[in-house]
Amino acid sequence: MKGFKAVFPKWFLVFLVIALLGGSIIPSTQAQDIMPTDESGSDVTVFSEYYSERYLTLDDGSEITESIINGPSTPPLGQNEWINAEDLQPEGVIANFPSYNWVFGCTAVSAAMIAAYHDRTSWPNIYTGPTNGGVMPLNNVWGTWTDRTNAKYPSNPLIASQNGVDGRTSRGSIDDYWVSSDSTANDPFITGGWTEHTYGTAIGDYMRTSQSRYQNPDGATAIYNYNSAQQLTCATMASNNLADGNLGRMLFYQKRGYEVTSCYNQITDNQVSGGFSLAQFKAEIDAGFPVMVNLEGHTMVGYGYSGSSIYIRDTWDNDPSHTYTMAWGGSYEGMRMHSISVLRPKLPGQPGNKKLLLPLVFKPQTQPPADYTIKNWNFEQGRVSWTEYSQSGYPTIYSTSTGLPSSIIPTSGSWASWLGGSYNDVSSISQQITAHPQKRLTSRIYIVSQETSCTNDYFYVKVNGNVVFQYGLCDEHETGGWGSLYVNLTSYGNQKITVTLEVRTNGSLNSNVFMDDFVWETTLNEDDEVLDIMEIIPATPAITVPESALPKEQ
Repeated sequence: MKGFKAVFPKWFLVFLVIALLGGSIIPSTQAQDIMPTDESGSDVTVFSEYYSERYLTLDDGSEITESIINGPSTPPLGQNEWINAEDLQPEGVIANFPSYNWVFGCTAVSAAMIAAYHDRTSWPNIYTGPTNGGVMPLNNVWGTWTDRTNAKYPSNPLIASQNGVDGRTSRGSIDDYWVSSDSTANDPFITGGWTEHTYGTAIGDYMRTSQSRYQNPDGATAIYNYNSAQQLTCATMASNNLADGNLGRMLFYQKRGYEVTSCYNQITDNQVSGGFSLAQFKAEIDAGFPVMVNLEGHTMVGYGYSGSSIYIRDTWDNDPSHTYTMAWGGSYEGMRMHSISVLRPKLPGQPGNKKLLLPLVFKPQTQPPADYTIKNWNFEQGRVSWTEYSQSGYPTIYSTSTGLPSSIIPTSGSWASWLGGSYNDVSSISQQITAHPQKRLTSRIYIVSQETSCTNDYFYVKVNGNVVFQYGLCDEHETGGWGSLYVNLTSYGNQKITVTLEVRTNGSLNSNVFMDDFVWETTLNEDDEVLDIMEIIPATPAITVPESALPKEQ
């Protein structure tokens, strides 16, 4: 019998085994252990309790590294010496820069300090809460809270929202995601079975910080980079469905109503020749844009420089008059500089992507409204309106009386689609529809698989025969019941397109995808904004499915 299970990151299991055996954790570039493969068939290397790497290959063959940064909540080697801002003699510095203490995760704290600076200058819609007249304060002013381990942290709604903080009267980031520092347990909203809060005001949500379904332990955020000096842009991350912290920053800014003109991660030149350099850092500061500095185990913000030293906020000090420094390309608190994350929101008055052509004026033409109907959207009309295909000759639409496993209860009525379930098969359903220009195509989806590797069986979404989304089918990607599939087709808005949902299986271990209830639906976020990334969201709470009920029989 196979059912929903909590998935613990393999790097954490290595660390746990080492700790139980009384071993030491080797910092910086001395890898403690290398795991054989993760769900993508990639190596996982643990460098320290604060830093690990997973090695991946994109669809175009490019090799990238996922850095899982879980920086400590306090300085591991003791607080560094700070310089009073009045005593600085900088070559370049961004004045009146915020300073926040650690909460929720160092990468999210760093992103929030930059966002707070933007809110205080040219992008005032970043923070719109009741505190300080709607202007984000320079430091934490919301008091503290204590988690279940009695660890005390500051409250900061821009980093992570919280019930009872800053006028909030419902659960937020802390309530839904936080267990305790470094915890790999399922998030509280999963174990508690309540509805997750809506993203909107906290930047850490979009960065996937501390979210177990993205395999980020509490306090951790993932940052992706090419294994070269090349910049990995947020557009490339989005097209490859990477849950990157910097990409999350971009989504947050878009949510707050701002365009982003530059967004990328890049390895620094102390790691690889031609990497992001001190000169590039100075250029960003001179242009008025702070830079996130990612170490091998921590994330900070660079906001000034003098010679080869950069001025930083290290997330461990709440006093904006205190400045800390590090040598470019060096180490801080025993953690070596690794990469940077750059994001530039569009300045007010700066040209955007939209064009207005004047003075041509046309009389409006009366046109019938577009028909966005999805025929037989819940399959209750039976095997009609959808084009079915199975290389092995099976139907792909079933009812509870025509072969649907008894353990799979359709989300409405008695019919659903069943793809996979047999070896060496290609199965699909497809339909020609008119793409909605403002809403995502949404369906309920139920994934059950015996595969232990996520690189053998696949689920695809195709538009006009071209793959726009793929998802490895394996036990770690099971939805644990009826989850949700969100497919953004707004780029095809008002065009007639053929959408195909397809499963391909190999010759061993069974994988199954059930789908039901296709509708046009706005994003889960407020203001009906449509996100760019396609997603599969697992079900909560978990549901156990007998494995024996799933394989098809001829």
